[in-house]
Amino acid sequence: MKKIIAISLFVLMSVAVYAQPKLEISNNAKYDWGKVKALESVLHTVMVLKNTGNEPLKIYSVSPTCGCTTAPLTKTEIAPGDTAQLPISLNISSYTGKVNKSVSVHSNDPTNRSIDISLNAYVIRPLTIFPNFLNFASLVVGQESTAKIVLNNASEQGIKISSIEVSPKDMKINIKEGYEIKPGENFALEANYTPKDGIGTRFLCKIILHTTNPDVPEITISGFGNVVEKLEEYK
Repeated sequence: MKKIIAISLFVLMSVAVYAQPKLEISNNAKYDWGKVKALESVLHTVMVLKNTGNEPLKIYSVSPTCGCTTAPLTKTEIAPGDTAQLPISLNISSYTGKVNKSVSVHSNDPTNRSIDISLNAYVIRPLTIFPNFLNFASLVVGQESTAKIVLNNASEQGIKISSIEVSPKDMKINIKEGYEIKPGENFALEANYTPKDGIGTRFLCKIILHTTNPDVPEITISGFGNVVEKLEEYK
């Protein structure tokens, strides 16, 4: 009798061990868009989640590791042998060069409670700016203040400036319409402004450069500073 009970327990334990869900994600849980143009802005793909086990697979949550990825899941419970689709979007509008992100899938798979989907891309941006804004710091009323950034042409062809918008209009810049930034060139863009009044206010400015390059039709440069009566002297 004891032998029969022992065998029965062994069988039940064996069934419990082998009766379980198992999550597999397409392409070994990796996706690489390769080289992409910044103009594309948002990249898309669909990953397939499959239950290769013999018990229902429950997806508890899908968690992007940053705010730039979204992943709405088509179903949260997957029957044995069945699949679910996981659409993923990656916003690359603010990136240049290598982008590495991930989305975590949490389930009741006893061997892999959480699996990370690796997302990769290399964003090509023909015209870049550094730093990302014009920093005037403190602008003294009646005195000209200067801020600089560098425009870099990372492409293999010249980029011509077709038109320019400047705000405020009385701000002066050292780049003209028709100027062509050569391949590999670092152009030091300089902006000069003399506040007439507005002591204690925040100065904001914007430059929009329109180009003849279809991959970078325009580039917007923002700037800021604080308008003061005079600069503080530090002793």
